[in-house]
Amino acid sequence: MLLRNLFPLVIASALAEVHHLFSGFFSGSTIAGIEFDDAALSLTLVKNISSSSDDGSKWISLDARKANLYVGTTGYFQSYEITDDLDLTYESNVSLSSDCSNANFITASSKSPFTVFGTPYSGGCSTLAISVDDSGTLQETFANATYNSSAGVHGTALSPGNDFLYSADDMGNAVWVHSYDRQSGEIQEVQYLAAATGSNPRHLTVHPNGKWVYVVYEEGNSIATYKRDTGTGKLKFQNETYSLLPSGFTNSSSYWADEVLFSIPAEGSSPKYLIAATRSRTTGISGYVSAFSLATESGGIEEQLFLLPTTNSGGSANAVSPALFSENYFAITDSGSNFIEVWTIDGKDASVIAHLNLENGPANAVWYS
Repeated sequence: MLLRNLFPLVIASALAEVHHLFSGFFSGSTIAGIEFDDAALSLTLVKNISSSSDDGSKWISLDARKANLYVGTTGYFQSYEITDDLDLTYESNVSLSSDCSNANFITASSKSPFTVFGTPYSGGCSTLAISVDDSGTLQETFANATYNSSAGVHGTALSPGNDFLYSADDMGNAVWVHSYDRQSGEIQEVQYLAAATGSNPRHLTVHPNGKWVYVVYEEGNSIATYKRDTGTGKLKFQNETYSLLPSGFTNSSSYWADEVLFSIPAEGSSPKYLIAATRSRTTGISGYVSAFSLATESGGIEEQLFLLPTTNSGGSANAVSPALFSENYFAITDSGSNFIEVWTIDGKDASVIAHLNLENGPANAVWYS
């Protein structure tokens, strides 16, 4: 293992490694295998992996055991086995109806039976609960989380116990809560919460301690805080939002917030950061990326550490992806200008440390190692 000259030995030995990512694309028939070298601070395209679809990989997600990559493409949710050399072997698909064919988002359970929740993005479409076999290959839809006819859910997240599903309803301007019984497979609606006019919840994430759900408001260009009842799973909006645009912006309609995720702590620890991004609607005008510090015990937001312009607009997806190996690193895609970057957080600042140009517009990236 190579060592850094500028860092203490213990830090160098922990960080000087090559890490691996996969990235999907909004169009085309490939999935990218990418390496990040945290000593050389470089991103390298290792391989373009052929997929079984010509219509892009609009969202990708790893299973909890890192044995499978799940892919959303028009008309299908697909599963690929991850081979020893980090290639992908197509295994199966679950087909969608013609009126709910936009396979937009995937949430993979972290606990047995490792159900995969696939969400098509269109009016009135349900989130599908999809079974997997012992290897994690997708099998069939066995239940649905249903919404009203005006709903258009863009993102979902599971509670730490995988017993509640939270849905960000972008079209219907609401947040939904469903219970999920891992033994029987039954899904039931628990709560519907309308958001304030002009919010449009897009994505959301549940704190590992189960006490908070943070929701990115796409139209509101902000992060909203919801307190979670760890028993009932119900949410209560705290009337707190944090802007993802600089103070005093009057042209907020030129931006649309995208993603919110926690940094990934060491096992048994609490996340240090909540990382979020918003996109510019115009290529050539930067979006913004931000991080918030979190209280160790409660998981509540302490302060917004930084709000910085991204390298470009972000395009359709300025999607952040926190690294597995350190809470101070995250990847971010830019589909408008066809690149992926790795950023590092340094106190109340952050900066780009690696950049990789791609031939197509990346949707989101996932860290394998």
